[in-house]
Amino acid sequence: MVMELMSFQKLFQMTKVINSQFELSEILQVFVDAIAGEITQADLVGFFLKQPDGTFKGDKGNKLPVDITELLIDPKEDEFVRDILRNQSSDYISDTSVDLRLDQSKRQLLKIKSILGIPVIVDNEVFGLVFVHDFGKPMNITPEQMEVTEAFVNMASVAIRNIRMFEQRQLLMEKQQLLLDATKALSESLSVKDVLNTFFHYMRKASGSKDIGIHLYNEKEHTIEPYQLSSENVTMDEWKVKHREVKLTIENDRLLYEVITEKKSAAIEDVYADPRPNHKAFVSFDIKSIMVFPLVAKGSVYGVVAIPSIGKQRKYEASLLEFCQSISDATATALSNAQHTETLDHSVHERSIELQQANFKLEGLVRELEHLNELKSDFIATLSHELRTPITAVKGSVDILGKGILGDLNESQKDLLDIAAKSIDRLLDQVNELLDFAKMENGKFELMYTEADFNEIVKESVHIVQSLINKKKLVLVVETESEIDSVVRVDKQRILQILLNLLSNAIKFTPPLGVITIKTKFEDNLLTVEVHDNGIGIPLEKQKNIFTKFYQANNQINGTGLGLAISKQLIELHGGRIWFDSSEGQGSVFKFTLPTGKE
Repeated sequence: MVMELMSFQKLFQMTKVINSQFELSEILQVFVDAIAGEITQADLVGFFLKQPDGTFKGDKGNKLPVDITELLIDPKEDEFVRDILRNQSSDYISDTSVDLRLDQSKRQLLKIKSILGIPVIVDNEVFGLVFVHDFGKPMNITPEQMEVTEAFVNMASVAIRNIRMFEQRQLLMEKQQLLLDATKALSESLSVKDVLNTFFHYMRKASGSKDIGIHLYNEKEHTIEPYQLSSENVTMDEWKVKHREVKLTIENDRLLYEVITEKKSAAIEDVYADPRPNHKAFVSFDIKSIMVFPLVAKGSVYGVVAIPSIGKQRKYEASLLEFCQSISDATATALSNAQHTETLDHSVHERSIELQQANFKLEGLVRELEHLNELKSDFIATLSHELRTPITAVKGSVDILGKGILGDLNESQKDLLDIAAKSIDRLLDQVNELLDFAKMENGKFELMYTEADFNEIVKESVHIVQSLINKKKLVLVVETESEIDSVVRVDKQRILQILLNLLSNAIKFTPPLGVITIKTKFEDNLLTVEVHDNGIGIPLEKQKNIFTKFYQANNQINGTGLGLAISKQLIELHGGRIWFDSSEGQGSVFKFTLPTGKE
């Protein structure tokens, strides 16, 4: 029995250790050692991290006769690995001399007689692979040990996802703080020299590049002239001489033409594979990759910022491009104002008013960024400290109980565990609400459309919240049109998320013995859904902010303040709309429409 090998308490303690770590490397090492020493008693346990090219590179191991970091697994050469990736589930070869799917070179190198392979799934994608085997002998591993190992891998997957989310939030905070500092510093830079020094300082941090050039655009001549440079590879004089030799114009450089005329940034990873840029200029400076940003002030482009990669190619992420553009945008106004102040012969009074107005705008932006930064910091702190560890531990415990490892369960117990598991999964999904909202705002969120019976979605949502309904002794009434075809083409999980948000709010704000009603209506290829409650209602002065992110109408009720904001965006992404009617003390009715997706 598994309990003879390792107690449930020990498994729980290992889970707490994993979730107390804040470095991915430490988590993976604890993870590997625990599987080897506490669960399987296998000779060798190795974790292989997925690479950008689809291969898997050795990362962590308990003990191996070779350096695991030198091992590389190519799914093209390993059928066993391909099966694991295709099914996204564990696989076991009891005898490698009979089952030949394993890469034979790896089998011989590590003397593998039998092997267990488990995928580490993070955010529905394979993050890495775990392999468990003995050295030179068949494994003596039981089905129970396999199940516990899989459960432990699932717990580690959640911990890895939380660490990645934490790192992403940290990076976002660092970027916002950098933008905040840059904006503030630029607002205090009144001379051209100060603006340029401030710009180069913060753009080097934002872009990770030491080569940054500012060019001014001569609208009359259509030429691009070198203005100011920050570089360790070329001097200012050399830079200007080479520019004079090339004589860049928007006619001989299509890339600059698009950036200037369309007022949008561009990034090219291989400049010679792209026909738009002036290749002669790039050969002269040995440029392999480049980012270009327009400097826009008062609606016009008066220059561009070029950030090349000298001597080697570089890949650019969209987030990097957007961040550097933000620095350029803040600089454009400050630089334009400074140039205007130093070159135009206006009165001191007129110049003072213009600079004061610019500073007021920048100071307003600083205050707004500071406020947003405080909200974000508070939210992340609450999320990471109050939710991550207990939810992960509960999920692991429920998974183990559901597998029957601690004993057989009767049907009622299984039903309760099923409800608990679904509720825990929903709670874990809420940890991703902020990331979902950010993706929506950046236009990177994609729906996964499938055909689904909407009545069944309603039933599933009711099933999930039934325990909450029973606990408050509420009455839940469902009025659906059973005689009508209720199949719709939607993202089922996101529609379920919307219903659960609306039902959860109704339950929170409805007193005991109250009534909640769900109504659906199909008409002209349009589905209308209504969620009624006779709860406390929403005060009139707060109704305008109901769909605003992080806003809570009742601060006495715990929550992130994101549920309705995300629901609104999800409904609008589906092509529908959401609204509500509410009177204080008389309850609320939330309504939304969705296209059915039928011709």
